Amino acid sequence: MVDSLSAWDLHSNVNSVAQNLAIRWAQALLPSIPKLRQFGGETDPVINFTQFASMASADLLVNTLQHVKHNLEKQHGTWKMSWGELNRFQRISNSVIFDDQKPSLPVAFTSSAWGQLPSYTSRAFPSTKKWYGVNGNSFVCAVEFGKRIKAFSLLAGGQSGDPQSPHFFDQSVNYANGVFKPVLFYKSDVLQHVSKKYRP
Repeated sequence: MVDSLSAWDLHSNVNSVAQNLAIRWAQALLPSIPKLRQFGGETDPVINFTQFASMASADLLVNTLQHVKHNLEKQHGTWKMSWGELNRFQRISNSVIFDDQKPSLPVAFTSSAWGQLPSYTSRAFPSTKKWYGVNGNSFVCAVEFGKRIKAFSLLAGGQSGDPQSPHFFDQSVNYANGVFKPVLFYKSDVLQHVSKKYRP
């Protein structure tokens, strides 16, 4: 496990075993990380994490990592589990009902608590072994202003809230892979992509 973590390039990747170890290890350590206060206010989490990493005892770090290993082996049969095997994106309906037996997509993103944007916070539920996204950046947009506006966006799942709609989950693969789509800002762009017209 230490070799895997040491060799990690610190990039989000659905195939990364080290990312899965690191995130589970960090979450297990979180209760032990004190929230420091300076100048009358709470310090930035980065300061807290950095100071904790420099001062934490080897026993605490190793014992917590061993605990993570034990939990992974108990839940999944091995600690050599990639982040994408655990971290999933599933949209069954507008109610929060997640099911390991139903289709889902691997997601490389993680919570903003660990410096990730877009943020994707996931967790297990009483009936699941996998973790499913529960909050984060559901919409991300990048805009370039100039003589002609250029914009690209990402939307979690799809535009429709109706599970029977073809637009309920049609943007999911792009979202899970961080692939932006062009925003149709000008009328001429919209007209090129019309699927249906009506006159109110």
